[in-house]
Amino acid sequence: MTKQRLFPMTNIEQNMLVKALCDIRKNSGETSGEVGNLIEKTLHAPRGKLYLSDQEFHWAAVSLNRLRTAYLSAGRSSGGIDKVLFKLMRSKYRRVPMAMER
Repeated sequence: MTKQRLFPMTNIEQNMLVKALCDIRKNSGETSGEVGNLIEKTLHAPRGKLYLSDQEFHWAAVSLNRLRTAYLSAGRSSGGIDKVLFKLMRSKYRRVPMAMER
């Protein structure tokens, strides 16, 4: 069993993360599929439990921060994004169940 960050998320948090990841994939022109794989993993996370490797955690944090910056520059409130980003940053390392390892 490996240890990865466990990010328990609600449907709203899942939608925010997917939106942020889609925006970063569109804007950066990232073609390696790394972000695309993370989007699929986020959408198919069982019971809202998303286990993130260090690289996936980095992509999630960067994408949420860019979405937050875009909201602030447009004069919109970023309270919901702040909560999701804070929850992501506080996520702890947990052992990944054998059934979820790929």
